[in-house]
Amino acid sequence: MLQRIQSLLLLLSAIALGVFLATNTWTGGTTEQQILVNPYQVLQTQGGLAGFKKEIFYVAVLAGLAIVLSIFAIFQYKNRVRQMLFVALNSLLIGAAVAVAVYHVKYDAMTLSGAGEGEFGIGLYAGFAALAFNWLANRFIKKDEKMVKDADRMR
Repeated sequence: MLQRIQSLLLLLSAIALGVFLATNTWTGGTTEQQILVNPYQVLQTQGGLAGFKKEIFYVAVLAGLAIVLSIFAIFQYKNRVRQMLFVALNSLLIGAAVAVAVYHVKYDAMTLSGAGEGEFGIGLYAGFAALAFNWLANRFIKKDEKMVKDADRMR
């Protein structure tokens, strides 16, 4: 059934990952130098010109795969064990995307900025929200599976 709470949570996870893809993970720098990190690149600009650019498209690919898997898992409601498997795999993809984004913030962006001054953007928080929604969806799927097994035992 598509109207279950875990379907809504998986949809919210996909939306949060879309926000992760669309916004910056970290911004920092000084008045003359700006540094930003998003799922596509680490970019340092000095005086309006790009000083350093590192492509990190694999973070966006991981998040895109997680979006597709999240939406696919919504429609696996007839087989809850398979749905739990896809949601667990989705947790790994989301966790890897967020972890690699944080890695690039710490080791690329913060070293470029010198003092490491900057702030995390909404993209990072959206990644963690997607992970939380995915975890909650898995909990509700397990709860449904347990309820079905308990009902089968009573027959």
